Amino acid sequence: NFAGLYCLLYLLSCLTKHFKAYWMLMIGRITGGIATSLLFSVFDSWLVSEHTARGFHGDQLSASFSIAFFGNSLVAILAGELGQYTADILPLTQLSGSFHYGGYTAPFVTANMFLVFCFSLLTSTWSENYGQSSKDVDGKNDGLFEAAQLIAAQPLVGLCGLVCCLFESSMFIFVFNWTPVLTEEGEPDPPFGHIFAGFMIFCMLGSRCFSLAGHQMTNERVGLYTLFAAAACHATVLLTESVSLRLLAFFVFEMCVGLYFPMMGTMKGQIVPESKRATIYNLYRLPLNIIVVLTLMLKLGAGMSFFITSVMLAVAALAQARIIKMGGARPATLPAPIDEEEQTELTAGKIGKTTDEENP
Repeated sequence: NFAGLYCLLYLLSCLTKHFKAYWMLMIGRITGGIATSLLFSVFDSWLVSEHTARGFHGDQLSASFSIAFFGNSLVAILAGELGQYTADILPLTQLSGSFHYGGYTAPFVTANMFLVFCFSLLTSTWSENYGQSSKDVDGKNDGLFEAAQLIAAQPLVGLCGLVCCLFESSMFIFVFNWTPVLTEEGEPDPPFGHIFAGFMIFCMLGSRCFSLAGHQMTNERVGLYTLFAAAACHATVLLTESVSLRLLAFFVFEMCVGLYFPMMGTMKGQIVPESKRATIYNLYRLPLNIIVVLTLMLKLGAGMSFFITSVMLAVAALAQARIIKMGGARPATLPAPIDEEEQTELTAGKIGKTTDEENP
């Protein structure tokens, strides 16, 4: 249901792009923001829950995330080319009042066509899953407060959220700042469209590297090396004025992005309890959004922004190292951790069984 809601909200957001009116565009940003939150929580939650419900082997989860992100990167490349093609078909034209069509609005029309197809596909082929329902945890409220308490009480869950928040906020800050640092004064603008396509190719390469690395080391250790490499890539902006070296570092960073998402999807699937998964995933994004908004509001400039992201990525790497030290580095074949309520029930069951054996 929430996956379908994502399609509807983003469809509405795309429709608002036809209007040259601030209040309408604000509605689009609100619906788009809610849809983005659903995009980064609901689909991963559904996949992990369905993976568990169907009894698939644990090591297949990381493979699923790797294939999914490889497909995301491929679709992003095709979407960029298709978006450019549709934007060039007709010039931006005013139809009536503030309503426009053609030009930059055309890619949003194309996006809506795919959203309708996506909505039809998931409603007709996906089974609804609710994760672990409230009745399975003694009727306790599974709200934000309980999820926040769990993050504070379980260090692994909190550290996982810290890594997620720091890396993804650095990634979004990068999105807003990579073009200025590749632009030389007095020189023509670089071919940003082709550079973006190159970014997506390196993302695909990263997702393939993840599949290979998973056979050589634990998932969490892959994350550790990825985070250190990402920090070095962002620090390159501070160490050199060479546009070529900066571009090379950005390509490597995009490969780190391709490694990060299947790694993090697998790690969250192992660490975050099923009953509170979607709620915790959304809580992870709260500080992320605050960091990105503050960075943009303060207008720190590209240099300071990359200094901040370099520090955040280094801290994320240290948090990942702490996860490994606490025993988080384990094969993906192990089952996801169970909730405290389930542990209590299992313990009570064992005690009862022992009592029955001692008193035949």
